[in-house]
Amino acid sequence: MMKLIDFDAKFNKKMAKELERHAGERTEEEWEDAIAAAYERFGDTFMGELGMTPRQYFAGMEDAQLVELLKEYLLQEVPVPDFLCAELEGRGVTPPVLRLLEETDEELVLYALNIIGADRRAAARYAAMLSEEAYDEHVKDQLADLLKQMPEEVLEQMLSLTEGEARPYALEVLSRLRQKDDRAFDALLSAFRGAEGDELPLYAGYLAAYGDDRALPHLLSKIEEDVGYVAFQELKFAIESLGGEYDKPRDFSADPAYKRVMAAGAGTDIFGSRRK
Repeated sequence: MMKLIDFDAKFNKKMAKELERHAGERTEEEWEDAIAAAYERFGDTFMGELGMTPRQYFAGMEDAQLVELLKEYLLQEVPVPDFLCAELEGRGVTPPVLRLLEETDEELVLYALNIIGADRRAAARYAAMLSEEAYDEHVKDQLADLLKQMPEEVLEQMLSLTEGEARPYALEVLSRLRQKDDRAFDALLSAFRGAEGDELPLYAGYLAAYGDDRALPHLLSKIEEDVGYVAFQELKFAIESLGGEYDKPRDFSADPAYKRVMAAGAGTDIFGSRRK
């Protein structure tokens, strides 16, 4: 097993002495700033056991070495040094980092997603990962967030996912298309029309995000039904965001969600208006 250097432990030991000597000289907020600044300086401090600074240590490694080191830190449950992450991020999206998207360890994959971000070279793999059982909702939520920044790159893949278990993620991504596509609109509208329960406000929000006013008649029809307070608010928002209006008074006094909102707001609605 590779012997790792626990940089954080070394830094914390050094800072503990500093805190002990000067504990009452700064406020908690001031200490937070001071510790962050000290950690930055620590990265450029010569370490005898390395013969160089922490930043120089990681800077001297090949891309593949950095990735293997990241794996080892996680495997051995030693805190991953910020200097390692910074070096990986500074090099951009390298082949060894992209290969991390084939891994299934959640923590490792999340590190990879943070490093890669919304890079088009990873878009197709991100889309494929949405339909793979190896990844849980934490990973898939982040995948969807990244794909929403480049939906056109994965249009066909998202359309193919609208009938499977990854449907909510695919619809979320499709709702952010800037170059409109009737197939995407049809998928979003179909999901909205068939929505029940918690899905209704979600899919109404997707129609609002997509921004096609052809959805207005369907939204106006649905808001007339016996929907709950949360769904009503999202439907009203969607209607107004698409240029429509809905001003009919509705009574939600018996709705549990409405009661919770009113209690939390001490008599005001979610917009800060006094309850009548």
